[in-house]
Amino acid sequence: MDYVELGKRIKAARVAAGFTQEKLAEIINLSSGHCAHVERGTSKVSLSAMVDIANALNTTPDKLLVDSIYNATPHLIVEAQAVFADCDPDEMYIILQVADIIKKAIRIRKLKRTECV
Repeated sequence: MDYVELGKRIKAARVAAGFTQEKLAEIINLSSGHCAHVERGTSKVSLSAMVDIANALNTTPDKLLVDSIYNATPHLIVEAQAVFADCDPDEMYIILQVADIIKKAIRIRKLKRTECV
């Protein structure tokens, strides 16, 4: 699990909800210092705290853990739509072309790894 990415998602959800770290900490009954460490990814968060955070921020744990869950496609699609929301057709075209090139490179690399094993 990438705790730094988890912390970034928690922070983004907190900011979107209009909460300070102190306010979130008060709501979920944790210290503001611990909340700060969680957002920086330097401290792990318990399952119960994760649920409390998600509830306080009106989100779900799977949205916060999207990069750690293998079956997170629906949330990733929502994030991709958000990226494209303010793009003009030229920007969309270029982003899609770059994404396709990256996807092909990743698949070639994976194939080379399996051939070496």
